[in-house]
Amino acid sequence: MFSNELSALELVLYPKIETDSVFSSGDAADDPAFWYNQKDPAKSVIFGTDKKAGLHSFSLSGKRMQFIPSGKINNIDNRSGYSFGAKNFSILAGSNASNNSIIIYLINEDGIIEKLNKNEFKTELESVYGLCMYKSSKSKATYIFVSDAITLTINQYRVLNFFPIKTQLVREIKTASTSEGCVVDDESGILYFAQEDENSGVYYIDAEPKDNEIKIIDSIKENGGQINGDTEGLAILNHPEGKLLIASSQGSSDFPVYNLSNKNKFIGRFSIGKDNEIDGVSRTDGIEIYTGYINEDYEFGILIAQDDMNMATFDLDGVSLQAKKINQNFKLVPVKQIVENFLD
Repeated sequence: MFSNELSALELVLYPKIETDSVFSSGDAADDPAFWYNQKDPAKSVIFGTDKKAGLHSFSLSGKRMQFIPSGKINNIDNRSGYSFGAKNFSILAGSNASNNSIIIYLINEDGIIEKLNKNEFKTELESVYGLCMYKSSKSKATYIFVSDAITLTINQYRVLNFFPIKTQLVREIKTASTSEGCVVDDESGILYFAQEDENSGVYYIDAEPKDNEIKIIDSIKENGGQINGDTEGLAILNHPEGKLLIASSQGSSDFPVYNLSNKNKFIGRFSIGKDNEIDGVSRTDGIEIYTGYINEDYEFGILIAQDDMNMATFDLDGVSLQAKKINQNFKLVPVKQIVENFLD
């Protein structure tokens, strides 16, 4: 049923930069998003959730720019290309487990979250969890998908107005188990989503709000697939040479790769290892990919990955050691090796 791994590639990537740690201790950092600065790509911004406290933003150097206390923000996603009069802006949406709502942030043309009155709407869900956005090329509408960890549904909302936020529930997608990670390919109009637990795997469905069957790309090894443990974050690498879907296989701390340009075939996996004083990643939750030139460090694009066990470096008799666990953060990885190895 699923692709075998006889000819699959295995690769180790290395982080270029890591962000400052989130403020909360324990399992706190979760999901990243990337905002591309069209005026000055080198000033693009990384957003990351602290699911116990709110939203962080970081520069490409990994330094914190802003922290917005917002509650238990779990997953985030963003879209650009909106305007109001002469003002252009981007939208970042987040799932807020504090009150089962979706919160909307406005990103200005410099990548700064503008301080507005809290702009959110309460969902009908019992335990909001995963979230991703879709900007339809067919209807020009913006949609927000948000999953529920208790009722095992993914609700699809059409955005009618951003400020104040007003939405319409247009579809409920029933899942077989808990779903968190998701990503939409705006170009093809397909929603890819992960499931956890006994139905762990990668699934997809038409992102337009109509009745369509759920199809599967991959499952856990016990079912003949390539996933170990829970399937977490998903991200799409869209390059002129082809399109890839990347998943976080949490049980093996690596990332299976699927060729969306060739029947969703499994073509290999990679891990993110230790590089000098930056530790590798393990048991990753959310991931994000931007494909395209940003600066010399990220000439093909950037992969952002949450790190479950962030380790600090300290000096012992002149020897640099990583043996002190500190608050979680996000690792920034060039995607050049992914492009060159999986799309060559």
